Amino acid sequence: MHRKWWMAMGLVIAALLVGCQSLAGEETVGIPARVVNADKSIRIIRATFNGQGASGSGGDECCISIPAQWKPGMTATITWKKDPSPGLNPGGIPSPKWKNGNATPEWDEWMRIHKSNYKTLSKTIAVPKYGDTCGVTFIFLPCDDARVIIDCDQKRTAFRGLPGGEKFDIELIRRLGGRQSCR
Repeated sequence: MHRKWWMAMGLVIAALLVGCQSLAGEETVGIPARVVNADKSIRIIRATFNGQGASGSGGDECCISIPAQWKPGMTATITWKKDPSPGLNPGGIPSPKWKNGNATPEWDEWMRIHKSNYKTLSKTIAVPKYGDTCGVTFIFLPCDDARVIIDCDQKRTAFRGLPGGEKFDIELIRRLGGRQSCR
């Protein structure tokens, strides 16, 4: 009996050690993620970098794991869900008003239809070179063009000195080489 117990414990420990070996590979770091939407004709619901992501509500969210060191040839899959017509359903139908701060059955039905129009897009990118990391910044430009910035210097170059207001998006799109319109 005593021997079987020790044998069982040995098997459990061996299984745990084997499981930990898969974590002993490449060193990773956890960094925050942020969504910047420069295309005001859409709303970003969620964005992911190799399956790890952030909501489109803005601000830093924790955390996405990336390799501690950038290597040439690294790729990542970016996936994002977008609302192609914020505030309107097909036919230009706006959302019904809530009553006394509560959703109505009409609003619930409108939202069900609205969510069915969300689109999920995905693309594989070459991971941009990074040294010092300032988080994963997902940048969404017109025409379903998505970019990612990880390196602090690249982020400063893209965002430093941007004008406020309506000119912010226009200048960010220009700096990143995006198109202002899809026509």
